[in-house]
Amino acid sequence: MLRSVAKGDRAAFRRLYEQVGPTLFGICSRILRDRNAAEDAFQEAMLRIWQKSYLYDPAKGGAMSWMVTVVRRVALDRLPAQRTGPVLLTDESVAAVLEALSNQASHDPALAPDLRKCLGLLEQNHRQAVLLAYYYGLSYEELAAHSAVPVGTIRTWIHRAVEKLQLCLSQ
Repeated sequence: MLRSVAKGDRAAFRRLYEQVGPTLFGICSRILRDRNAAEDAFQEAMLRIWQKSYLYDPAKGGAMSWMVTVVRRVALDRLPAQRTGPVLLTDESVAAVLEALSNQASHDPALAPDLRKCLGLLEQNHRQAVLLAYYYGLSYEELAAHSAVPVGTIRTWIHRAVEKLQLCLSQ
């Protein structure tokens, strides 16, 4: 569908918008935590997807991953210099994140249970750092302040957690 969009097919773009719009808007909402800002960022991201779809290269990854990257970049560029509220990662929020990841992984339904299992194998602080960084878009500095540890520790936690996740998911 993204290839059709790259050729200027408006109907394909409309279908793409309907299919991936809720997921991409959710990413904007989670990163920006303000509905109006998220709506603006989402619209800008969809415009970029329309304009830059010719740059998508299937050899480098999936279409959804490419669009998520576009959306995350737009949303992260719009973040205020300092966030206003803390992000708490309770068991309920972890469950919600896993549910959302399950929905995003609709092209590979087996990924959600595997991801849930692999995340469960991580130490709590590593799991929390990974989810806050990759799903909520917090920077290393924000994570360090949130966890009251040095930035270097956050980098190590995330690096180790990602390695363990990759190893676990590859088995």
